[in-house]
Amino acid sequence: MIGTVATQIEGKMKPFIYDVTLRDGNQALKKPWNPDEKTIIFGFLMRLGVQGAEVGYPGASQMDFNCTVALAKMASRGMVIGALARACEADIKAAAKALQYVAEGAISRLHTFIGMSLFHMENVLKTSPEQVCQMAVDAVKLAREEMGECGEIQFSPEHFGDCEDNLDWVIESLLAVVEAGATIINLPNTVERTRPSVFATMVKLVVDAMPEHVTVAVHCHNDLGMATATTVESYFVGARQLEVTLNGLGERAGNTNLYEAVVALHCAGIDVGLNLEAFYEIALDVANMSGIPIPMKAPLIGQEVLKHRSGIHQDGAIKTDGGEKGAYRPINPMLIGRAGDEECEFTSQSGVGAVAKIIRETGRTITNGEARLLQPALKAVSEDRGVLTPKQLAAVFDAFLKLRAKKEVTLKDVLEIAKDGVGIKAEKVWELVSARVDSDSERDSTAIVCLRKDRDEFTETAFGNGPLDAAFNAIRKIIDNCIKVEDYRVEGVTPGSEAQGKVYIILSLVGNKCEGTGTGTDVVQASIKAYINALNRLLAGESNGVK
Repeated sequence: MIGTVATQIEGKMKPFIYDVTLRDGNQALKKPWNPDEKTIIFGFLMRLGVQGAEVGYPGASQMDFNCTVALAKMASRGMVIGALARACEADIKAAAKALQYVAEGAISRLHTFIGMSLFHMENVLKTSPEQVCQMAVDAVKLAREEMGECGEIQFSPEHFGDCEDNLDWVIESLLAVVEAGATIINLPNTVERTRPSVFATMVKLVVDAMPEHVTVAVHCHNDLGMATATTVESYFVGARQLEVTLNGLGERAGNTNLYEAVVALHCAGIDVGLNLEAFYEIALDVANMSGIPIPMKAPLIGQEVLKHRSGIHQDGAIKTDGGEKGAYRPINPMLIGRAGDEECEFTSQSGVGAVAKIIRETGRTITNGEARLLQPALKAVSEDRGVLTPKQLAAVFDAFLKLRAKKEVTLKDVLEIAKDGVGIKAEKVWELVSARVDSDSERDSTAIVCLRKDRDEFTETAFGNGPLDAAFNAIRKIIDNCIKVEDYRVEGVTPGSEAQGKVYIILSLVGNKCEGTGTGTDVVQASIKAYINALNRLLAGESNGVK
């Protein structure tokens, strides 16, 4: 069986990666990119080496038309540059006109579409199947006339994923569209409702029905979180063009993520022909430009996906460190330009191996026996405090060595050392006594904050550009320290008019960063609690795992 699969893979054609970030991805942004930003994104696509890109919807606006023209002029030799048009004369003519400017050696492509699912035709288009088929044929014929003999024509039956009930009619319509001049048939899973295997089966029926000169493509959305799987499985049943976006940007839950689909094919032994080493850097840049952060657990790219906290996983990761694949990772992160990111973090679930690895990474020499002695105490402290930082583990180890030089160290001694090395000293704890904030739209906000340290109370009044700024200024006056706010966000905890909000704040001091949280129905009060929480951790020398 293994030999059969290997033979099948060896005979597969290289997938045609067709990126639609500048069209599908951009239209889903709260603040769509301006021409300069689109130029930067297009530069990313050329750096990745994608074979084609749909760069705009010229009929939507004059700006989109101009952007399509500008990007078309930048295209590298052999690259396909596509533009979208509805199945109507105005859109098709606008797209064809913009594509006249495609750079010499590049290939122009006009992409037109119309919905062909029974639901969409009845409820959205309110048009009969016969009329829809004729509209599709007429649109492709017009596109062929406008493009001349040089450009390519792509046609999409929108909502193809919903066409299982009328698939025979759809295939007949697609054959008519091909006869009218389309050479690329794109099958969109416009709204993901079905399993990858069901969609792939439908794709296979279309592939088998199309003439040999026709390329079948798939364009999958991620409403159920399966766009990557659907795209990859569609390739293995004959789809040769895979439509993707950077960071999975797109309407609603997004489109097929370029990095995920390409790496999945790479892991299956498929030559994808892209510059994989640029993936990680470009993903971070796109997140900044789009204003859409990468989830911490996002496959391949997320901050957390190469961190190991449980003892079993840490042991496997340490033993397979640096290999092409690891015990608990699909690839070497260097493949996507993410060198050296695999980490062990110590929590109450961590093992001896993590203690040794983390302390050694601070430049210290520790034996496995010493790590074995420290681990139960560190585990006990972590049960109360959460993640322990490398700095904290190193401090515990240093104190352990000093004590061992004087006497034989017992398990009880180690526990006390761990508590002392990790715990916050009482004299460094600030407590919130009260906070009153007055805000008026016509003048600066005023805050009166009272904090307690040990048995002493300190009260300060401060002004600010808004209630939070005023409150934070008052706290800074009390502690007499230039703490900086690096990040701040609020998330809803409960629904309703009296909903609780959870505030996350990151403070920094002399290179260290620490996160604090606060919860309450009053966001200002919750923010002050979060500030004090982060402050206490920061003054104790923690970094709280924040980068």
